[in-house]
Amino acid sequence: MDETGAIARDRFFAVGCLKLTNPSALTRAVQALRDKRHWYSEIHFTELNRNSVPHYEALVNVIAGLRAEFSCFIADREAADPIQRYGTPWKAYEAMATQLLIGSIHKDELVTVLADEYSTPANVVFETDVKREVNRRLDCLAVTSVCRLKSDSADPLQIVDFLTGAVAFEFRAANDLAGPNTPKARVAELLRARLGIKTFMNGVRTTRATGLRMNVEQYRAPAKRKTPPAPRSR
Repeated sequence: MDETGAIARDRFFAVGCLKLTNPSALTRAVQALRDKRHWYSEIHFTELNRNSVPHYEALVNVIAGLRAEFSCFIADREAADPIQRYGTPWKAYEAMATQLLIGSIHKDELVTVLADEYSTPANVVFETDVKREVNRRLDCLAVTSVCRLKSDSADPLQIVDFLTGAVAFEFRAANDLAGPNTPKARVAELLRARLGIKTFMNGVRTTRATGLRMNVEQYRAPAKRKTPPAPRSR
């Protein structure tokens, strides 16, 4: 699990989750790609530039063939602001991460969550809060543990960063917050093409028999409850 954007100040903030039953298949494939191309920099969507485009294009081909599921939950804070609902940036992030996991976990699955480090006050226990809330709402043991790691220590976290960044980029570009003719735009477009997806803007759920499956949803404010009519006096 990883995020892109700064939830406290950016218009678009997204959380992504890559679920794998066999993580070593991904780590071996990425290591083979790194060795073949002599490319050992951290994979980071924001660092993508003209010189690194060929590396990221090769990475897209590796990712598209993965037997895995990627889910992404993106907030447009001008349309629905999770901070307004939950009060603080870290509580909003916890809530989005929790909802993302609930939507990603299938019945009878046991999941270990490796999450990128995210700066929070000392009294905020993201790992405990997310694990407890997901299990409570699913009414079972679904998340066995949550562990936070530095992204440069694990290639799977870097892949989540790349995928989440590529999804969020389309939203930013459509709102004139990113250039449509940049190296990032080129690679994000290639990713969509390889996955057979025209756009992420309206949400998408793919059910491919092989390769990477995608589930993208936009955060929306909860529907306002209707005020019940006042009882009639007799």
